[in-house]
Amino acid sequence: MIQRACCLGLAAVIGLAASPPATAAGRGGASVVASEAWVRLPPPAAAVAAGYVELHNGGAANRLVAASAAGFGQVQIHAMRMDGEVMRMQALPDGLPLPAGKITSLRPGGYHLMLMMPKRPLQEGQHVRVRLQFADGDALPVAFVVRDGMGGPASQHGANR
Repeated sequence: MIQRACCLGLAAVIGLAASPPATAAGRGGASVVASEAWVRLPPPAAAVAAGYVELHNGGAANRLVAASAAGFGQVQIHAMRMDGEVMRMQALPDGLPLPAGKITSLRPGGYHLMLMMPKRPLQEGQHVRVRLQFADGDALPVAFVVRDGMGGPASQHGANR
């Protein structure tokens, strides 16, 4: 009996560890799958944090048009762009295109989410629930894990990890 309970408990833990990435089912059976979602740990007094995620669009062309997160006043979609020899951050008010059948990466030095006006400081290992909104009307809740960013300066949200 004890051995069976242990096996069932282990199976439950393995099942949780192998749970699939977050998916938004589209109206025509299309879907966007989110994986590798994380937020770079900012300094305690920072007014912003950067979020990164892989978005695989398994259906028709779509667009990430908005995002929101509990615990933050606002979330914006941004891109890093070279302006001469200077890297600049730019808001994408029209959203981010998600081509059909492609993976769009939000990562350091490129596209990212700016989580602004945090209500409390973030802690490493914490999960931040972000709701991604798409042009087709679908929404996708995604758990982003807060992590240090591989030892680099946490305040440099555009830096490579």
